[in-house]
Amino acid sequence: MIYMNASPLDGSLIFTISFFMTAASFIGYLIYAFSGNKWAARTSFSILTGIFILQTVAFIIRWRYTYSIGIHTPPLTDLYDSLVFFAYIIIFGFILLRVFYNFDAMGFIITAIAGAALAFASFSPIAPSLVEPTIPALRSYWLLYHIVTLFIAYGAFAASFGLGILFLLKFRKENKPSKNSKKETGFLSLIPHSSIIDEVIYKVIVFGFLFLTAGVIIGAAWANNAWGGYWSWDPKETFSLITWLTYALFIHARITKGWSAKRMAWIAVAGFIVVIFCYLGVDLVIPGLHSYATPAL
Repeated sequence: MIYMNASPLDGSLIFTISFFMTAASFIGYLIYAFSGNKWAARTSFSILTGIFILQTVAFIIRWRYTYSIGIHTPPLTDLYDSLVFFAYIIIFGFILLRVFYNFDAMGFIITAIAGAALAFASFSPIAPSLVEPTIPALRSYWLLYHIVTLFIAYGAFAASFGLGILFLLKFRKENKPSKNSKKETGFLSLIPHSSIIDEVIYKVIVFGFLFLTAGVIIGAAWANNAWGGYWSWDPKETFSLITWLTYALFIHARITKGWSAKRMAWIAVAGFIVVIFCYLGVDLVIPGLHSYATPAL
């Protein structure tokens, strides 16, 4: 196997720069959360928009670089590329939510998640940015469709996690017995009413669930083509099923059981923890067919 040295020409430097920009956006949103300073929120959102554009350029550069060195598959098959793509999808999802809803209060949560993914990608010794050839089983565009659909789902679930936290904070305040009816101040006053958040959580999770389902189906088809079987109960596949069942429970309980919005928010928060373990925990802790995602292991 030929290992290529990391180069500014492969786009990795841009992703490192985008980490520092994400950190700056996080600080701005944190200032907004503590002070309500709208200028800080607007500045942070502008930085995030710039990050999205910058990362789009970085992906184009990295893709072209990959092809220029004779690797004819998209650079999304290792831990580094999946992490930067995860951050990219999370940021894009928040931009969309910010355009349609007033969710600046969630900005520090989203930038913290995206920043953590970029930091891990840029500075962790187990996520090298070098571009290298993949094993034959991964040289398929089925893999591209599989990864893209799954990470769109993961981005949606990251958004539902942030929304779930906002809901629990707001719901607690709205339902807390009080002897006076003073207007809300501070961070809680920046959060929309819990009923609005509850509705958006449901929409975001349904959206993510559809892409998660598509990703699992595409993955099964690809596995059959690569390894001769649709399902092998590999640790990654098992936890993918657990993730799917978690969000299926959310939708089922919401539609047929009429569970309280508070309980739904807790599932949204817990579901993303399951997602993170499925995405990173399994690869780092439990070896299996999907261990290729961590080249150093």
